[in-house]
Amino acid sequence: MCINEAPINKKLIVRSFRNNELREFSDLESRLMHLGFMDGAQIRIARKVSLFSGPYLVEVRGRYVALTAEEAELVLVEVLE
Repeated sequence: MCINEAPINKKLIVRSFRNNELREFSDLESRLMHLGFMDGAQIRIARKVSLFSGPYLVEVRGRYVALTAEEAELVLVEVLE
């Protein structure tokens, strides 16, 4: 699932970026990686501002990052139980 579909206030693990197999990362994906959204990173969605369009306030590496709906759709995660 991507960040847009993930539950709020649950620990999540970043798994990859949508459709990144066998190609180089886009500028947006590189920017997200520099912010800490790498494979295996633990994150938490602190707040979704609106039900459908974002933005999303995500905690990663002890700091908060605001993501647009487009950015949140790129990051694939799974719930850490």
